[in-house]
Amino acid sequence: MDLQIIDRKFSICKLKEISTELLNHDFTFISKTDNELSLICETDHMPEIYLTAEHGWRCFRIAEDASFEKYGMIAFLSKIIADEKTCILVVATYDTDYIFLKEDRLEDVKKALLANGCKFI
Repeated sequence: MDLQIIDRKFSICKLKEISTELLNHDFTFISKTDNELSLICETDHMPEIYLTAEHGWRCFRIAEDASFEKYGMIAFLSKIIADEKTCILVVATYDTDYIFLKEDRLEDVKKALLANGCKFI
């Protein structure tokens, strides 16, 4: 499976409200439920006001066709990553999936993925 590291640092935060200005930046993920408003964005683009935040996240994406007809890709990757005792956050878009993990685990996870047949492009 082809993977691509997104060479940026990310933060994940919980917000009370959000500015649409954030949508001007690449790699901005917003989710809203009945009791939460969350944002994942580059650390440099974090809003000044937030309820709580975690910094130090990195990201890679599936760099091949991850269309709805394909299945098992995230299960395959998450099993390898779980075996490394690493937590992840998965974000799916229409075209692909993004996997976020803490920065200090990136190199170990990358080695494990390479050992299991994945390729970073």
